[in-house]
Amino acid sequence: MKHLTALAILLATTSLASAASNESFILQAGSKNSAKVGQFNGNNTQATIQSGKKNSSVTAQQNDGNGPNKSATVEFGNNNTSQAGQIGGNNGQATLQVGNANTAETLQTNDTANKNASFTGQFGNGNNSLAGQAGGNNFQTTLQFGTGNKNNGNTAVTGQLTGTNGGINDSAVLQVGTDNAANVSQNSSGASSGKKPGQGGDNNQVSLQFGRDNTANTDQTSNGSGNKSTAVSGVLNDSATLQVGTGNTATTKQKGSTSGDSSDQATNASVTAQFGVDNTATTKQVNGNNLQATIQDGVGNAAKTKQKTTGNGDGTNASLTLQIGDNNKATTKQSIADPLNSGLNGSLIAQVGNNNKAKATQNDTGLQAMIGANLQSTLQVGNNNSATTTQTASVGVTNSSVTAQFGSHNTAVVTQH
Repeated sequence: MKHLTALAILLATTSLASAASNESFILQAGSKNSAKVGQFNGNNTQATIQSGKKNSSVTAQQNDGNGPNKSATVEFGNNNTSQAGQIGGNNGQATLQVGNANTAETLQTNDTANKNASFTGQFGNGNNSLAGQAGGNNFQTTLQFGTGNKNNGNTAVTGQLTGTNGGINDSAVLQVGTDNAANVSQNSSGASSGKKPGQGGDNNQVSLQFGRDNTANTDQTSNGSGNKSTAVSGVLNDSATLQVGTGNTATTKQKGSTSGDSSDQATNASVTAQFGVDNTATTKQVNGNNLQATIQDGVGNAAKTKQKTTGNGDGTNASLTLQIGDNNKATTKQSIADPLNSGLNGSLIAQVGNNNKAKATQNDTGLQAMIGANLQSTLQVGNNNSATTTQTASVGVTNSSVTAQFGSHNTAVVTQH
């Protein structure tokens, strides 16, 4: 919060240029250097390069017209801090830091036509990247490389909010090292005024992590809401998470909507792939088509998928879980409440290895029965595996389950009603 306040004060008090073109370049070599730049209402351009340790760079740009805000900060060394705040002017920003215990903060807000963009690249250990974007279409790329340990892993936090009627958020995070964390929150507003609106929609996200004890959290919404005849909208949501290593955790949350006034119609789609030992993948999807695939290769991995559709969704849940290795657990829960169209719960769990557990639960809830079926297939190859399937459906709805086990000392339990 103190950093946000500092940027706000600089923007409010700067007496620097108000002209057709504002340009600034600062080069500093040494320790404990400070570079502060404020630019107001021009074609704002800024570059700061610092080499040394405990340096700080603050860039504040505000543009109420059509001129751009552009900024680039490059820092070499340890314990350096880069802060960039941009208001209006479509925004833009790039920060590159090489060294350890560096911090990069980028804050952008835009009430003009579309666009926020930001890139952060950090090479070293114990680095932090914070990007907050609001009011444009938003985009953000974070790149972090470091070896890290439990005390100095890298952290990347991205928060995005779109403006009126919404649409498009984008984010990509790549982390290589140990004890890294990637937290991404996306939203895509919509409505806010008369006639047809609704809208919102889009949201895309990719997180790639290579190493040990890494965490990837992705939270997508897609909003929309009111108007002709109480619209709603939203959905698409894409997410892909890849983790290679040990003790990694991936959590993906997706929400949707649909009904009125177009946007990306339906679709929640998510893929999580983990290769290694003791990894956990958790996915929660609400409304949309709800499409999820989890692939895990290793030992002691856990995959948890929960899907739910309500009156705004189209009543489709589809899940695929593939696990290769021993002592893995797969849990899938699917439910449909008052679908508008045909309702369908479909799940496939495939496990190859020993001592694996598969648990699938499917049901329809609400006052209106779904017009579809509960479909579940479980395939297990190996020994001492267990498969449990529970299906609950209203009158006239089909429960269908297939369990195939190849090996010895396996257990299969199916409950249908």
